[in-house]
Amino acid sequence: MYSYQIEEASDEKLTLWMANAVRTGSDALGHTKSQQNEIFAEYYREELIKRGHDIPEIDFWKCRISGDDSYRDNLIDIGTFNGEGSF
Repeated sequence: MYSYQIEEASDEKLTLWMANAVRTGSDALGHTKSQQNEIFAEYYREELIKRGHDIPEIDFWKCRISGDDSYRDNLIDIGTFNGEGSF
């Protein structure tokens, strides 16, 4: 995903892409695919935050350490494996 595509996408589209990337990253068997999807999801999250949205942490390890992965789990539930916006 190119930065201009992220900047031009609607908030709804970014949220969908973030959910798809988190879902794909969590279900992928390969380390590279998982890691790239985590990176993509963070790009989408950062853009939403830049736009003024309060988006909880989605990083796998940070969520595990804090014990609060409810938002991340919700993204996994609504995301589509290999959906638009995923790697």
